[in-house]
Amino acid sequence: MRALAVTIWVFINLIFFGMCGYMYLLWSQYWMYIEKDLYSNSNNYEQQIYYYNRGFLINDSAQSEVKTRTKHSVKDLQNVTIIKNSRPRFPNLQSEDFVLDTVKYRCSEDESTNECDNKVKQYKEKILNELKRVFLDESNVLKHATDQNPYNVHYQGIKENHLNKYRNQLVCEFKRIQFTVIRRSDEPFKSNYLRDLIPKKKFLDNRQYNSCAVVSSAGSLTNSNLGQFIDSHDLVLRFNHAPTVGFEKDVGSKTTVRILNSQVVSKSEFKFLEDNLYRNITLLAWDPSNYTSTLEDWYSRPEFNVFTNYAAYRRQFPKSKFFLLNPRILWQLWDFLQSNSPSRLRRNPPSSGFLGLAALLPRCEYVNVFEYMPSTRVTKRCHYYDTKDNPACTFGVWHPLAAEKLLTYSLNIANDTTTFDRGFMTLLGFKRTNC
Repeated sequence: MRALAVTIWVFINLIFFGMCGYMYLLWSQYWMYIEKDLYSNSNNYEQQIYYYNRGFLINDSAQSEVKTRTKHSVKDLQNVTIIKNSRPRFPNLQSEDFVLDTVKYRCSEDESTNECDNKVKQYKEKILNELKRVFLDESNVLKHATDQNPYNVHYQGIKENHLNKYRNQLVCEFKRIQFTVIRRSDEPFKSNYLRDLIPKKKFLDNRQYNSCAVVSSAGSLTNSNLGQFIDSHDLVLRFNHAPTVGFEKDVGSKTTVRILNSQVVSKSEFKFLEDNLYRNITLLAWDPSNYTSTLEDWYSRPEFNVFTNYAAYRRQFPKSKFFLLNPRILWQLWDFLQSNSPSRLRRNPPSSGFLGLAALLPRCEYVNVFEYMPSTRVTKRCHYYDTKDNPACTFGVWHPLAAEKLLTYSLNIANDTTTFDRGFMTLLGFKRTNC
């Protein structure tokens, strides 16, 4: 009888706790939809990062944009809403004690080396913990169970932890990704009007460089005084519409390559065909495809029509070096990230910053990456060239940015003072590693 009573008691408790869990899920769903209505016109965390990462200028007109994205499916083309509210449906297990816009960890000239090292050590611990917290939060399957999958990503590979691998092993895995641009021989381009507009030359002319700089657009570049050092590199890569005029002291003036997302190329507010910002340099434009799409699928349904202005620019400047990224590279990079992340990644393409690394590591002896890993100058300010505040630009929501930064830090050979106080990581080029 006693055993029977215990069994019944356990069974009743299981039913009770199961019902409690189910009611909590219903309650959380209720708040998700309630808050969506309450804050549909606000600048919440994910709305802002969606616009920033996809090239929108944050203003009143941007907020009136329809917050939908085309789902790239060969069989079914439909609009799906991807902007979610920011209320957490399950509490974070880690405390959010990381504070932006603080000077407490910055080294001053009158401090000793030991004092500076201690500050850097404290900051390093906090920023890495915050990136890990963001990554784990985004990989929470229960929290994000209703996330959309606009690119139809169905990953079937391994999920290992990059922290359990040697740097050379990670580099060799990275090196297997063959960075490629659209060529004249690729279908459907060899059979349409773009064929003769695609440059015959290869990206960067297959040249090799000694020192390369990847310059982020982070607000933490403000007051960095890194401009002269950035300009000393053989090649300098910048992103989207980030200017240099007026910011030379902090970001330099030299630009060799500029990587552009398809909105910057296609949307009129960026004045791509008129602005001198995009002249006399190598340009690389990218537009994401579906995870399993062919080039034909992508060409027939690009996310943004990058092809019209691409053709117009090439006709206007026939000697220009303007390339289109093969969108399959984006998903090879995503697979590389996911294969080295034990938890699920956000199923959106990597950032332009990670794409920049993939473009330069095969071409450079070493690459210095500026303010990709946030330094002690970290700020709420999204870009060095505007005054908008948005911490999502640092930690990411749309791109799997936290995972990118943590893996890139594992490839970094610079010391902690250089990385977290001066503001740049150093990665050895692929040719420096034997695989």
